[in-house]
Amino acid sequence: MEELALTAIDTVTLKMDFEDGARHEDVVAAVARVAGLQTPDRDGGEHADVARWVLDSLVNVGTVDRDFSHIYGLAIDGTYVSHRFSFKLLREVAGHDGRPRLRASNEAIAVLVGAVDIDIASEQVAADAKLEALVRRGRLADAYRAAEMALRRTVQYAEYIRTRLEGMRRDVRLVDWVRDVQRMQTEALEHIEERINAESTIKDNLVQIMDNSTEDATLAQAAELIAILEECLRRHAALQANLQEVGERFRAEQERQTFVPPPSRSYVHLEHQLLEPALELPIRWALPVLDRFATVAAPPRRPAIVYLPDLITGLMTLPTEHDGEDGLIIEPEFGDAEDISVFSDEQYTAVESLLARADADGVRLSELLKAARRPDVAKAGRQELDHLLALHVLGLFGAPRYDPEHRMMLAALADDSELDDEVFAGNDLLVIRGPASAAPPIEDRLNGAV
Repeated sequence: MEELALTAIDTVTLKMDFEDGARHEDVVAAVARVAGLQTPDRDGGEHADVARWVLDSLVNVGTVDRDFSHIYGLAIDGTYVSHRFSFKLLREVAGHDGRPRLRASNEAIAVLVGAVDIDIASEQVAADAKLEALVRRGRLADAYRAAEMALRRTVQYAEYIRTRLEGMRRDVRLVDWVRDVQRMQTEALEHIEERINAESTIKDNLVQIMDNSTEDATLAQAAELIAILEECLRRHAALQANLQEVGERFRAEQERQTFVPPPSRSYVHLEHQLLEPALELPIRWALPVLDRFATVAAPPRRPAIVYLPDLITGLMTLPTEHDGEDGLIIEPEFGDAEDISVFSDEQYTAVESLLARADADGVRLSELLKAARRPDVAKAGRQELDHLLALHVLGLFGAPRYDPEHRMMLAALADDSELDDEVFAGNDLLVIRGPASAAPPIEDRLNGAV
């Protein structure tokens, strides 16, 4: 498990850059490959399950703050004092696309390089010097390990710079430009320039070795070293570009944070205004007040990275049952409402009488609408009789109506005739009434017209 954990940390370290982190699926795939080498007799599904378990353990899934803690002690003036050191190994952050990404902490990278509480820039210089000496003496096999260590130092230094710049983004008032930001920017740019020159020199020496060597093993080793050095140079160039924009970012954050009005809030004395009055209340009166205060003071907050098992557990948890009424749920009171029909019975009767005019030859919708708007018919049906008639005819077009009592079928057909009306538009449907035995011919006319 320790070997798999180091593989996961190493994969995240090498795949993350200044702006983004590593994808979960890439880390799981890398750890699963190593698990397959450890236990080749097991299937790939079990290797992937173990890889996901190792990754969740490094993220410390299941805890609130995802922190690890270690208790250590110091002897001060003959007295042993214990301290708690909290740290993270892998952190989940939101990527550019909103999906979670993984970043390795400084503590995790320190586990890889085998050193804690060191000057990262000095160690990076030492790693490049060791690599240059090994390449100059032609010890390419040993130089490959030194090149990997130099790459990890490069990532660690970029993470160190990114962490320091993160404080400026949170609160620019806590950062002094001359003492903190500008000095760090100048030192980092000088250090990066030295590293680019040194690594470029090593790369040129490797190219000369490839040109002068005829052994395949030497050529392959030199090509692998050149690939690692090119990755170091790429990361240094990206870090250099970000450092050159620090001044512009500082001014932008200063404008954004300075001109934002301070939040308007009234300060409450917790002891005199809240605690003491609550202690003086009876329990049956104090509990509702404290419940409402806790609800407002600590509302639900969506985390930046949503972990699916935690989300499912929260959704499946039954709500807490209260013994008494808390007054938060108000039962609505419904009054009796009268069901008012849009159209009256007289209108339905008038429409049926108009549809009774249809015969085997058919009658046009335009003629029925004119008849519905005659003063004597409209008065009998009151208002909007033409709308009800149009709805009935449209219903007959989609579903012909059969009258079992008279064994008659009523249908509406569509042809090329266009409706010329001041209210409605579309086809001037033909309403046909015929005996049920004539249903197939009616259907044929309908299908042929459509």
